[in-house]
Amino acid sequence: VGVLSDIHLSNEEVRKSKSWTRIFVETLKFYKKRGVDAVIIAGDLTNGGRMSEMRVVADAWKSVFGDSDTPVKVFVTGNHEFVYYDKKKKEGDLTSPVVTDGLYADIRRNWKELFNEEWSPYFIKTVKGYSFVGAHWGDHLNGKALKAFIDSNRKALAGDRPFFFVQHAHPKNTCYGSWTWDQRNGGDASKILSAFPNAVAFSGHTHYSLTDERSVWQGSFTSIGTAALRTVYLPYGRENSGTKIRMPWMRGGAQGMLMTVWDDEFVLERYNLSRMEKVGEDWAVPVLRSAHGPRPFAFAERSKLACAPEFAEGSKIVLSEKKGKDPSGKDEEQLVVSFPAARGRGDSLSRVYDYEVALESASNPDRKCVKLVYQPGILNNVKRMSDTASCVFGKCELPPSPYNVRVTPRNSYEMTGRPIFLNGVN
Repeated sequence: VGVLSDIHLSNEEVRKSKSWTRIFVETLKFYKKRGVDAVIIAGDLTNGGRMSEMRVVADAWKSVFGDSDTPVKVFVTGNHEFVYYDKKKKEGDLTSPVVTDGLYADIRRNWKELFNEEWSPYFIKTVKGYSFVGAHWGDHLNGKALKAFIDSNRKALAGDRPFFFVQHAHPKNTCYGSWTWDQRNGGDASKILSAFPNAVAFSGHTHYSLTDERSVWQGSFTSIGTAALRTVYLPYGRENSGTKIRMPWMRGGAQGMLMTVWDDEFVLERYNLSRMEKVGEDWAVPVLRSAHGPRPFAFAERSKLACAPEFAEGSKIVLSEKKGKDPSGKDEEQLVVSFPAARGRGDSLSRVYDYEVALESASNPDRKCVKLVYQPGILNNVKRMSDTASCVFGKCELPPSPYNVRVTPRNSYEMTGRPIFLNGVN
C-alpha cells in the first residue's frame, strides 16, 4: 500500500507545481513497480480545491495507472479542498474562481468525473480482505455521523485483523507536536476508534517529518502521521523552525511510505521520495489485539529502545559574531554558537534531533537565555546529517558577562546526552 498525504498539486496558472507533479508521478511509478494494491492520500490533494488543480492530480494518476480500477484509490479531501470554497461561499462571493471552479461546488459530480467512482462523506473499501475506511474533510468533524457509519460496518471492522482509517487531521492526542496534540481538528476519531484496538489511523495536515520516531503512536488504537509529499515541516519552538526566527526555516523535501500488511503486523518503509531513498529503518508495527495488551510503539515504551545522542570526546563550542536580522526584520548584532554534531549509535531511534543551547550568567544563573535548535539534515537519513550545528542569539538576548555556554543534545523522545560547555565568556 502506498501512503501519501499533502501532495498539494496545482495547475501552473494558480501555483507553480511542475516539479511536485513530477515527484508525484515518479512516486506512483515507484508504487506501481512495487506492485501496490492500494494508494492512500490522506488529504490536501491540491493547494486551493479547484477542479483545475484536481485534474492535475487525476491526470497524473491516469498517466501511470490508466483507467484501471487497481490499485484501489483511498483518497480523502483535506482542508485545502474545502475551506477556501466554503469561506467564499459564506461571504456571498459566488463569482470567485474557488467557488465557480471549486471541487465542492458539486462534489459528487466532480469526483465521478475525476476518478470514475461515487463520492460519499464516508466510505469503506476492501482490498484483499482488509478494510479501508475514509472520512472526508468537514464530514470527519461530524462525530455522530462518523460513529454511525463505523457502527454500521462493525462486522467488517471488528476482530484481530487490522483495518485502516484515513482522515486528513490527526486524531486528537495521537500525533506529536505542540499545536496538534490537543487540537480539535481531529474530531471524534480518537473516541470512536478507541473501541477498536485493531484500528490503524493515517492522517496528515501537519506535514511533520517521518524522521521523528513519534510519527507512530499506540494507545487504544494505532495512529500514524503521514508527513507530506510537498514540503515537510518540523514542530515550531526552535530557532530554525517557524516564522519570526533568526535562522533559516528548516523545511522541505518530499516524504511518504510504502506499507506491507499481514494479519498480525504491518511494516512501514519511509522514504524521501524526491531522492527515492529511505529516511530511516522500517517500522514493523504489531496490530493491537486487546485494550490492555502490550503497546510497543507507545512513546514511553518505544523510547526505552533508544539511547541518547552524545558528543564525541573533545567536542568544542566555537563562538563568532555576525550581522543579521532580529525576528521583526530589524538589523542587529548577533552571536553564533557553533559545535560539532552529536551522534547516536547509528540508528534512527538514537540520532540527534535537536539541541538545547543555554547562555547563563556566571554570577547569577537565573539570568540566562535558553533556545532549542534542530540538527541540520534532520529531514533526511542519518548518513545525510550535517557534521555541525549552530544556534544564533541576538546580542540583546545575552546575559550579563561573564557567561557560560552549555549545549545539550536530544533525540526525538527528548532523551538528553551529556552536554558540552564553554565557560567564562566575556
